[in-house]
Amino acid sequence: MVKKGKKEKKIHGLVLLKTETVQENSIPERTYKVEDVDQKNKIKLYFNLVPSGSLYRYSILLVNESLAPITEVKIKVKIPIFLELTRYSPTKIDISFPSNNEKGFNLINMEIDELNEKSRTQLNLYFTPDSLDKKGPIITVITYVNNKDFVRVINSEPIEIIINPLNVQPKIIASTEISNFLKMEGIKKVIKSLGIANVIESDTTRNLLFNHVNLILQQHEFQLIAIDNEKRVAWYYGTDLESRKDILVIGQIISNKVEFLAASQNHQILIPLLIILSKEFKNHIMNIGDIISSVDQIYDVECKFCGTVFPYFPKKGVSIECKNCHKEQVLW
Repeated sequence: MVKKGKKEKKIHGLVLLKTETVQENSIPERTYKVEDVDQKNKIKLYFNLVPSGSLYRYSILLVNESLAPITEVKIKVKIPIFLELTRYSPTKIDISFPSNNEKGFNLINMEIDELNEKSRTQLNLYFTPDSLDKKGPIITVITYVNNKDFVRVINSEPIEIIINPLNVQPKIIASTEISNFLKMEGIKKVIKSLGIANVIESDTTRNLLFNHVNLILQQHEFQLIAIDNEKRVAWYYGTDLESRKDILVIGQIISNKVEFLAASQNHQILIPLLIILSKEFKNHIMNIGDIISSVDQIYDVECKFCGTVFPYFPKKGVSIECKNCHKEQVLW
């Protein structure tokens, strides 16, 4: 990004030979004044909402098709109160986390100093719904100063996010069909990985956690297909009654983590599924009383920057490096 007041110089058709030097007059000068450039209908806003892993990604694409920059770009995103901002990219952007705006909504503010001529920038917001059976609009408003020092505004159309409750019917398949299901065209796989603080690393505790994983999946009418008690991993299967799409769920205890892995051809049903499974697991562990005293002691074992799931739950205060974005961080 070029800082405010600076212009990017573009060099076209310049050939360098070993015995030649570049002359100043070899760089063509502009034949127009920046303030004379017509920016009307040349600043465009695109937006999109899609499932992304166990989250929803709301993308904002701002495009400057004119021959002059725009400055003091301010982006306001109005979101339903049931959405939690989990992460965003790029991480260098100036952003304020959701604040109360009006009843039922929160407001996210972002700023960009300048968007150069013939350039674009994309911002991604990742949301986790905090409950099911909810719906509401996401709206973006962008203000900027054009090349004539006038403030201009661009509004997005509302895009509605709907979090439907899940209704599962058990379905029996042979355990040998699990691998074939995961190879089906259009299959989506998501994972929720949880680390529990200060858990005693004993077989008794691991067995207790695994029992609760199985209990929760059975309560949601998933059919047990296979289980390995020694490795503490179980495979469950069912059909979403609304979309009629099958779902495979794997629950496991591995590397000091509790994990729910889900796969289906309908990505939309996997996000609310993981929301309810992780929430109910936390409530189950809280009700035991001997393991944790607060849900704040349960952590998402994933990169805070890109969302990649870590292979293990590190100890308190010990940093871990993401193998995807190579950023080090401390989870708790």
